[in-house]
Amino acid sequence: MAVTIWNATGLRLTLQRFLAAGAVCLLPLIFSASAQAEGLNEQVSQRIEQMTGKTLLFRNDTDRIPQLEFLRPDGTGVVWSAALGDKVVPVAWTASNGDDGKGAFCLLFKGSDIGIAQDLRMCDGLDVIEAGIRDARDGDPYSLTEVTRMQAPLPQVVNDLAEVDQLLGRN
Repeated sequence: MAVTIWNATGLRLTLQRFLAAGAVCLLPLIFSASAQAEGLNEQVSQRIEQMTGKTLLFRNDTDRIPQLEFLRPDGTGVVWSAALGDKVVPVAWTASNGDDGKGAFCLLFKGSDIGIAQDLRMCDGLDVIEAGIRDARDGDPYSLTEVTRMQAPLPQVVNDLAEVDQLLGRN
């Protein structure tokens, strides 16, 4: 009988330790959204918050390659770019206050996902990033997070999400 009690008590303690360890492991995942904003000044944090949880049509004036980006608050996302045709690739993103305090934003692509030998890190100031946003919608209306390929390549010229709707046969 004493052995049974010890085993039940030992099992309970082991289970409690396991659950505590699981909670410790999950805390970084639960709080990862706030970790992206850690250390950012209030203005930059608000600007980043306005970019996440949305699908953005981005095209800057330098390379003029359009891409749709869905950025999660946890520092991950996906990109569908005209440079990649119909491929949708995962990205990691980071933000900082930048040298000027106005903010900097970086996307990290794994080289294997985009067909190059090395990972690619693309960074720019938030002013440049925001100027390149041509259109936006809340959420992930094109289910970019659920696919690795779209039904058509993203064209080199896309001015707004209505054109993406047409391309995908959504009216």
